[in-house]
Amino acid sequence: MTPVLRASIVAATLVCAASSEAQDAVTPFMRSRTVDGVTAFETATWTYRRPDGTGPVVSLVGVVHIGDEGYYRALVELLDTHEVVLYESVLPRGAFGTGGANDLARQHSTQDAMLFVRGLVRRFVRAEGRAPVDRAELRAFVVGRDTRLARPFDLAMIDGWGRSIEYVADGTEGFALVSRGSDGHVGGAGASLDLVLGPKAREDDESAESSEGLAGVTKDAVDVRGNKSDNKSDERRDLYKELADALGVSLQVRSIDYDRPGWEPADLPMEELLDRLWKRGERSATLEMLSNDSGLQQGVVRFLLSMVSQSPGFKKLVIQALGQGGRQAERGLGDVDTRIIIDERNDAVIEALRALLAREVPPTSVAIFYGAAHMRDFEATLRDEFGLVPDEIRWDRAMWVDEWTPKRIDEQIARFRASRAAIIAGDPEGSGPETARIDRRIEGLEARLPAKAP
Repeated sequence: MTPVLRASIVAATLVCAASSEAQDAVTPFMRSRTVDGVTAFETATWTYRRPDGTGPVVSLVGVVHIGDEGYYRALVELLDTHEVVLYESVLPRGAFGTGGANDLARQHSTQDAMLFVRGLVRRFVRAEGRAPVDRAELRAFVVGRDTRLARPFDLAMIDGWGRSIEYVADGTEGFALVSRGSDGHVGGAGASLDLVLGPKAREDDESAESSEGLAGVTKDAVDVRGNKSDNKSDERRDLYKELADALGVSLQVRSIDYDRPGWEPADLPMEELLDRLWKRGERSATLEMLSNDSGLQQGVVRFLLSMVSQSPGFKKLVIQALGQGGRQAERGLGDVDTRIIIDERNDAVIEALRALLAREVPPTSVAIFYGAAHMRDFEATLRDEFGLVPDEIRWDRAMWVDEWTPKRIDEQIARFRASRAAIIAGDPEGSGPETARIDRRIEGLEARLPAKAP
């Protein structure tokens, strides 16, 4: 794959994270617009209810993966009003919980979960030079690096029979993860057999984590809690971070604390994504590029970002591209990538929603927190399968660029005030709505002016 193609894929994945084919969609989920010299990109949240007002409320909360800190704070406040939040995060199979229709399936899912946790312990050992003393220390380390792993870690520490998996420290780097099987007692055979997993024999850390599905899981070391990554090379390889830095905005995963009650991962496991590609004999250019850390392969993208860093013109170009819709994103990604990255991952989310709403006591409100490119398909399912219709909308500004100088802002304020005075003079009693609209525009302009010295 050529470097130019790789650069186009990075741009396409960013657009794909937010686009929703605005021209064709019945319900818009994103837009870019220019008002009074400010060009902004905004994402929508639509709330869906049954026409008769009964049953659960489902919100589709569209998001773009880079934006202003205030944008993510506003979204978290909104999400916290929901009982359950289903969020995207491609993780190893063992991160999505255990269970199964029979004891064999429960054993297999428990083994997957233990492999996932072992990979996290190995990262702790690599960072600290010793094994964690207990489960609490391991969890604090994991969540301190990436809050998206909070709920997956908790799910993985419960075996297929609903009991806690034991963590036992043994010496400096030794440890064991133990499930007591179907009977919950020491020993046994068959379904009652104890499952015990210890450290692997020493080998290359990266290949070990790759075999356990952990390669890149915590690459976006999150600092919303003030923690720092212990692997600086991971940060240097993060293209999304470099794009965010060039635009003067923040990463979604660095700005949101996912360790919150009711937040659940809902996505396809990484192994399943790769298995589907392999079985079809297909290749995903996007997955290959984003999982490859070669400086040669990604160097062109970095060079281009360094050339436009903090450029208002570049930021405006990105904002306008995000607002143009999903056709460009789909062309950039290709049929295979669009199907894998959007369509088939959506199926996993809808399956999680079905399970939630099928509970004896279902949640009263559920938010699906995903890139806005996913939302059109979600909406169709909410309408057709669940009988839900859109009821409310709100817009949140993800990023913006101000091209006006204070002088030009003052001039526009003066024009608005003159228009306001003329409207009142012409119709003193009937001017209320129009003058109120002008007042809001003036208020927004005044907020952009530099503060005056006292």
